[in-house]
Formats: sequence, C-alpha cells, structure tokens
Amino acid sequence: MNAVRNMRQGLCFTAAALLAACATIVVAHAKESGRTVFVPRAVIYPGDVITAEALVERKLLVRSNNPPVFGEDQQELLGKVARRTLLPGELIPGSAVRTQELVKQGKTYKLTYETPYVSIVGLGVPLQSGSAGEIINVRNPDTGIIIKARIKPDQTLTVDDQ
Repeated sequence: MNAVRNMRQGLCFTAAALLAACATIVVAHAKESGRTVFVPRAVIYPGDVITAEALVERKLLVRSNNPPVFGEDQQELLGKVARRTLLPGELIPGSAVRTQELVKQGKTYKLTYETPYVSIVGLGVPLQSGSAGEIINVRNPDTGIIIKARIKPDQTLTVDDQ
C-alpha cells in the first residue's frame, strides 16, 4: 500500500514539475512574439472621432512571421472617424475607420485655380464629401459645369490643370 502511495506522490510531483516547466516556456514565448495594439477603452459609436483617451494598449500574441496588424501604431487611429460600432478590447479593422471629412456634399466652398500668370477664385459645390488630399467632383453654381478639384487642409478646393 505504501508503495502505491509513494508512486502516486512521485507521479503528482512529476506532473506538477512538468506543468511548471511548460508554463515557463509559454510565458517566455509570449514575451518574445507579442505585439502591442491599440483597442477601444469603451464603446466607440459610428461617427465618433477616435481620441487618445478612447484607446488602451493590449498585448497580442502572434507569430513573428505574421503581417503587421492595423492599430499597432496609435497614429493610425487618432483623428479617424468610426464607420461602425467599435467594442471595448476588440481589435479595430482598417475598414472600420475612415479619415475625417473636411468637405461636406452640397455645402458651398471656396474654389481656386492658380498658375504663375493668373489666379481665379470662386465658389463651388462638392458633389461628394471628402477629406484632405482627395480629388472630388465639384459643380460651379453659376455655370453648372462640373470640374475636378483637390481638397486642401484649410477646406478650400483647388483646381489642377485638366
């Protein structure tokens, strides 16, 4: 009877030692291959601008050969607008955010055309919303002609040579 009891204790001790060794290996592996991503701290609703206070860091366990994950750099997310509801602690897919629109469809904005010899300033009505750097269709309300213009960060529309 004592022999069986000693054998059980020996097996339990061996199993515990093996479990501790495996846990140590897993923790060491997690430290090597982890990436930090930014996820919502609380629910972010569609149309909300993402701020630094709305994000929290989260450790993500991945293999070293996996491609980069969207949200590893906080600058990828700051100032963007949520397209859909973003849940706390969940990864943010790239398709769930968009850049903030500077120009709204249907509003009147300053429209400029400049060359070294001439400068023309007028009004234009965008036919679609857009953000800085995008090229959109703009209608001249006086003539009804539709032209393409680039959105500048100061909310003016610039016509390039067409």
